[in-house]
Parts: sequence; structure tokens; C-alpha cells
Amino acid sequence: MNKWTNSQRRWRKKSKRGVSPIIATILLVAITVVLAAVLYILISGLTKGPGNTPIGTSLAMGTPNEATAGTNHYYNFTIESAGAGIIWNDVNVQVKTSSGTIVSGLTYTVTSITGTTVVSSATGITWTSGAAGSGSTQISSTQTFVVTAPASLSGNTLYLIGTGSFSGTIPISIP
Repeated sequence: MNKWTNSQRRWRKKSKRGVSPIIATILLVAITVVLAAVLYILISGLTKGPGNTPIGTSLAMGTPNEATAGTNHYYNFTIESAGAGIIWNDVNVQVKTSSGTIVSGLTYTVTSITGTTVVSSATGITWTSGAAGSGSTQISSTQTFVVTAPASLSGNTLYLIGTGSFSGTIPISIP
């Protein structure tokens, strides 16, 4: 026969007690709210279509070097880095004055490291084939972006505008 002492009986009675009904209800409600929030976040991410990649994360261009020949001014921008999958058709180009007016009469040309024209555009929107490719040519750091202008573009800003699966704008000041 087992005889329990008073302290052993008290311990045994305490271990058989459960959580109070109020605390249990609060815990169940809290767990339900947390699970509902997690499911909402997971499902809301699945219902949206894929977002556009910011062009600034896929393309970086350096400060231009200016050169003149006759009456033309040439601004050579080095492509410092270009992400995989970005092509020239994903980029529209504009040069704007400090007041926001778009400068017209410019020619945009992309040349390879050997000086061969990759693509060119008189509008900055539609890229035509060059000797080495077309608007579907991938952008790479072996290319140079050249803006040809009949007058100085100093103080203006070149804007690279993402299209297609790329969004956003990269502004580059022309010194």
C-alpha cells in the first residue's frame, strides 16, 4: 500500500489541473488569427501576376564622355553592367531639358567593342538593326551607348525607360 505524504498529494493535484478556460480560449483565438494571416499572405502572393523588374537593377550606365566633330556633339555612355535577359527593345530613350522638354533631332546608336553598330534609333523608341544585330540583341557591358546631337546637351538628362518586363526609369545627368 502506498501512502502519500501531504506534499506529494499537493503536487499530484496541481499536475492534474488544466489551463483555465479563459486562457485556453484566448490562445485558440490567437493561433487562429496568426494562421489566417499567414494563409492570406501566401494566397495573395499567388493571385498576383509576376511583377516587372526595375530597370535600375538590371542596367547601369556610366557618366558620358563628350566629343565633337564638326557641328555634331557625341556623348559616349559606357554600359557598366547589364543583367541577363535585358535586350534593347526593353529600353526606350529620351533626353530632356531641365524644364522637362524632350530634345528632338538626336540619334541613338549602340556600338560593340570593335566599333560595329549593334542597333540604332532616331526616336529612342524603335531600334533598327545594325550591322551586328537588332533590337532583340542583348545588352552587355561590351557595348557603348552613343547619343549624337546637333548641339550641346550639357545640363540635360538622359532617361532610360524600361518597357515590357522592365519598369521604371534611370536618369543620367549629362555634364
